[in-house]
Formats: sequence, structure tokens, C-alpha cells
Amino acid sequence: MSRNSPLKGLRDLDKVLATLPKNLQRNAYSAGLRAAADPPLKEARLLASGWSPKVAKAITKGSPRHNQDGTFSIRVYVDERKPDGFLGFFAEYGVKPHLIARTGPGEGKVAIQKAAEGSGKVTLRPMKIGDRFVSGIIHHPGHAAHPFLRTAFDKTVDDAVKAFADRVRGFVEQKTGYAAPVGEAA
Repeated sequence: MSRNSPLKGLRDLDKVLATLPKNLQRNAYSAGLRAAADPPLKEARLLASGWSPKVAKAITKGSPRHNQDGTFSIRVYVDERKPDGFLGFFAEYGVKPHLIARTGPGEGKVAIQKAAEGSGKVTLRPMKIGDRFVSGIIHHPGHAAHPFLRTAFDKTVDDAVKAFADRVRGFVEQKTGYAAPVGEAA
């Protein structure tokens, strides 16, 4: 999912950054992006914890990237490699009603659909769903979306912009000794 929020304003800060060597500019933007990712990261964890504490723990931020078009970006996302991290996608976007069954290796959805129509097979070995063991074909009713990433971004965009600007100003001051001007984001 991509939610871009281009920064407007901060022209004075941009002018100061333009006077720095390219590597310091890149480092300043990277430091700013890492700081800007913190408010939505914390908010997303807070919102997701009500749905699943394990999904909340799986929310993380990526590394700042310098894109080919000259822009910089950073991701806040649910790491699917962490326990129950894959469930974050289902929470964010919801799930349509569907059938669940244990099938043989590589058979998947087609075998379940054929078995539901009476022309295929599913194994009767039980599978654990929650605290119960079930077998056969199960109709999952689906569930509505419980967006936490989009909501967190929308709630904290102003805080993220402020964190970015503050961190870049601090970086410039630390590296050059020059106090970057403080302007309002337009």
C-alpha cells in the first residue's frame, strides 16, 4: 500500500539543504524520514493492538529509500515474517465469505470448490481453527475491514511532517553548526 504525502513549504530548509554536499543531503532526508515514520508507526500499533496484539508487534518501518525519480520514501508496514503478521492484510482490507478445507498439496481453492460442488475430494484430517478442531468444508463468513495503517497515516500526517522537518533541521545544525530557519509547512 502506498500513501504518499508530498511535503509542501519548508522552502528555506530546502535552500539550506541544497547548499550541502549530496551525501549530507541524502543523510538528512534519511534521518528525517525515519523520524517521520514514527508517529504513524506508533498509532498503527495502537490501533492494531485492539484487533490483534501479534499483528501490532509485527508493524515496522522500512529503510529510507532514494527513488529513481529523485524522491525519497519510507514504508510503514506489517512484516509478514513475524508471528501472525500475515493477518494484518486481512485486518486492513477485510475478508470476503469463502470456503475453507484441508486439501492435498498444491490443490488449493479449485479442490475446495469442486468438493463443495460434489465432484472433488478434501481430506478429513482435522485442522485447528482457533481453539477448535474441525474437518470437512467450512464456510467462513468473512469479516469487515478494520483498517489501522491507513487510519494511522491519516491521523498522524501533520505530526509526521513536523517530525521530518525537526529532524532535518537538527541534522543540519549538528553537521554544519548552522541553525536552519524555522518556517511553517504550507
